[in-house]
Amino acid sequence: MIAIGRETGRFTIEHVDDSAGGTRMEIGNFRLTTASPHRDHGFQLIVREEKSDRVRVELRAQRWSPEPPARAAYEEAAHDLVGTLLKRYNRSFGTRHRLRIGVREGRPFKLSQRTRTLLHRFVTLANTRSLHPFDWHRFYALVREGRQEIPGHILRDELERAGFPPEQARELAQLYAHLWEFKRLR
Repeated sequence: MIAIGRETGRFTIEHVDDSAGGTRMEIGNFRLTTASPHRDHGFQLIVREEKSDRVRVELRAQRWSPEPPARAAYEEAAHDLVGTLLKRYNRSFGTRHRLRIGVREGRPFKLSQRTRTLLHRFVTLANTRSLHPFDWHRFYALVREGRQEIPGHILRDELERAGFPPEQARELAQLYAHLWEFKRLR
């Protein structure tokens, strides 16, 4: 895919072989060089050694248009960037790999009762201007005890609705996503 991406002339590409944290991963970082409605747009191909038969694709943009991206905009970007390269790859190597986008349409995210309780406990008791150590404990409990990961844009909206400033809501949503990623490594 890296060689095919370079042939197109649409990307600057970095190849990283990372074994930090005991898990070996190969990462292809594709940054779009042509015009796009999204700022600093691109994607990563990630292969973990223990699951080498699967390639994880992460689309990235410093700023999406619209922000957060609507599902249609995200799917369009995925098919434009990754889908076109995947077609060329399949033709070149006689394979039948497919691009699959995670969440099924028609099934919007719904908070479970447990997640709703943990989130409610955090937002109603938190000092929205300056988090107290007890607030942080409730935030960590939201991650540790939660069985359901809240999408970033939904968590941001919930935090802003509870009175958190937009910048702090964005930072907490990003921290939440990082903590969930760490939780998955166990």
